[in-house]
Amino acid sequence: MKLGGIVPALVTPYDGEGKVNYEMLKKLVEVLLEDGADGFYVTGSTGECFLLSEEERIKITATVAESVNGRVPIVTHVGMIGAAQAAKLAKEAERAGATAVSSVPPFYYNFKLEELVRYYTAISDATTLPVMVYNIPRYSGVIINADNLGEIKKSCRVEGIKYTDSNLYELERIRTRYPEMTVMFGQDESFLYSLPVGVNGAIGSTYNFMLKKFKRIWNAYHEGRLEEAEKIQHEACRIIDALLQVRDITAVKYLLGRKGIVCGDCRSPFSPITEAQKQLLDGIGDLD
Repeated sequence: MKLGGIVPALVTPYDGEGKVNYEMLKKLVEVLLEDGADGFYVTGSTGECFLLSEEERIKITATVAESVNGRVPIVTHVGMIGAAQAAKLAKEAERAGATAVSSVPPFYYNFKLEELVRYYTAISDATTLPVMVYNIPRYSGVIINADNLGEIKKSCRVEGIKYTDSNLYELERIRTRYPEMTVMFGQDESFLYSLPVGVNGAIGSTYNFMLKKFKRIWNAYHEGRLEEAEKIQHEACRIIDALLQVRDITAVKYLLGRKGIVCGDCRSPFSPITEAQKQLLDGIGDLD
């Protein structure tokens, strides 16, 4: 997989009627490309994937692909509970212009390892694109580790992992056991501390509005300016502290609105942002 660097997990903008605002999505993509985005992760957790219809998920991929026009990779999240539905989305994502597909493991029913393998095999059989496992146990309830990832890799074409968990020891085990895999980190608040493990890059929600800050961390670390990298990470964490008092996706959308990219509220049953939350976010200060 030719994926690396700082990759925003795109929000899904809505208009005043709660419909996907594809024109605002194009604007967001262009702004982030100008700021140095190294790729895009679409219709994932930040994009409210499970609150979108299948048709919306594919049209979002097509819209981003049209705007990107081959400049950077596009990873489409196709996660569902059902293997057949996820495989169908993967096939359609390839037609829509994705350069890789990704999926959370099937959740809710406490699936066994052999069933996880069956699920990812269905996805990889449906497309010629690289497949990326999305490990986010906080939401999925399923932990992908070095051991079960190896079992999945034996049976299907998995070339990468989006690792959204605080267990850096397990991240190191995955990195060293599978050096050929593309490993993207998914926790913005501890981004800097994943870099010594040797990740290829990171995919995150806050990169929608402070991409430049994380690009500076990335560059400072790789150029040996570690104190500078740590200082910027601390700045990012103080901003994330405020976000978590609201809700990360809700806050990201509001902060994008301050930059002229109006994304609307998240879809119900998410609560609309309150005036008190807006005041909290307005006090954050410099986002770059």
